[in-house]
Amino acid sequence: MWLLRLAALAAAFFFLRWVVSWLWGAGRKRGAAPPARRGTLVRDPVCGTHVDAEFSLRETVNGQAVHFCSEHCRDSYRARIQQQHEVQHHG
Repeated sequence: MWLLRLAALAAAFFFLRWVVSWLWGAGRKRGAAPPARRGTLVRDPVCGTHVDAEFSLRETVNGQAVHFCSEHCRDSYRARIQQQHEVQHHG
């Protein structure tokens, strides 16, 4: 008799687990990743990393938006542009 109760308890546990996982996952297949929201990917001109344009660091250069993955890349780009400007006008 106790074996029958244990089996019923296990069945109830797995059924409730299935219901909760189905409700939590909105019916997705097990192991499936949630749908990704993808924005427009742009390339960082310094390191080549692709970043989401909405969340990147932006700077306008000659009327064009330039996107960066980090402050380090943005600062490196600024230094390179400054150096090119100095060479063109002083060298």
